[in-house]
Amino acid sequence: MRREEKSDLISALQSSLKEANGIFVVENHGLTVKELEELRNELRPMVSLFKVVKNRLMKLALKDTDFEPVSELMKRPTAVAVATDALAVTKVLAKFAEAHQNLTIVGGKMDAELLDVNGVVQLSKLPSLLEIRSTIARILVEPASRLARVSAEYGKK
Repeated sequence: MRREEKSDLISALQSSLKEANGIFVVENHGLTVKELEELRNELRPMVSLFKVVKNRLMKLALKDTDFEPVSELMKRPTAVAVATDALAVTKVLAKFAEAHQNLTIVGGKMDAELLDVNGVVQLSKLPSLLEIRSTIARILVEPASRLARVSAEYGKK
């Protein structure tokens, strides 16, 4: 890769990091192209970037950003998922890593905290924003629906 291509790649990585709310690092030793493409397709709606990048170039892109501590996690050949919906990405990565032993979650960073593999797995078990909203809506509607049922039964008498 020529120097201009490297600088273009670094600037593209930095621009995708600006809109991100999380970044996750995985090691993909032994995954087939088909499996990697399957993972990309699952992550596509939730990430601005999922790419196998040279660690040195990614570390340069992470420099002077909020995600700079993630560079400590990049020791072996890695792929990086720059998330726009970080919680959903943790769910997809954990499910995929469980099904494919060749994918290893190294860690990541979401908000202010650097996460290890256990932190990413714990986050994947949390309910998504949509699930939380539906639970709140159900809690708010339940008393009214009970009142309507009681009133309807009273009207039948």
